[in-house]
Amino acid sequence: MSQANVTDIEALERFRSSLILFLERAGLALDEVGEEVKRTRIWLQTEQSLKLAHERKRRQRELEQLEQEMFTARLSDLAQKKTGMQMQINKKRREIGELEEKIRAVKGWLRNFDSVVETEARQAEKLRQHLDIEMARAVISLTESLRQLRGYSEGPEPVSE
Repeated sequence: MSQANVTDIEALERFRSSLILFLERAGLALDEVGEEVKRTRIWLQTEQSLKLAHERKRRQRELEQLEQEMFTARLSDLAQKKTGMQMQINKKRREIGELEEKIRAVKGWLRNFDSVVETEARQAEKLRQHLDIEMARAVISLTESLRQLRGYSEGPEPVSE
C-alpha cells in the first residue's frame, strides 16, 4: 500500500480560520444591510414625511401672513411696499412648490421601495442563507478533513500484543 505525503495541514487550518473569519464579517455586513433597509423605510414613512409636512404647513402660514400684509398694503396704497411684498410672496410660493416636489418624490420612493430596494434586499438575504447553510457545511467539512488528515499524518496506532 502506498502512503500519501501530508505536509501542510497548517495551511488548511489557516484557510479554515480565514473562512470562519470571513463568514463572521460577511454575516455582520449582511445584517447591517438588512437593518439599513429597515431604517430607510422607517425614515421615509415617518421622519421624512412628517418633517416635510410640518415644513409645508409652516411655510404655508408664512405665505398667508405675507398675503395678509400685502392686502393691508394695497388698502393703504403703499406702492413701494407692495412690490417688495409681492417679491416675498412669489419667493415663498416657489419654496412651497419645491417642498411639494420633495414630498411627491418621497411618496414616489415609498411607492417604489418594495420593487426596487426590497428586491435587492432579498438577494442579500439569499446570500445570507447561503453563507449560513452552505458555507457552514464547508467549515464542518474542513474541520472533519483536518481531523482525518491529522490522524493520518500521525500514522497508524501501534498494535498492542
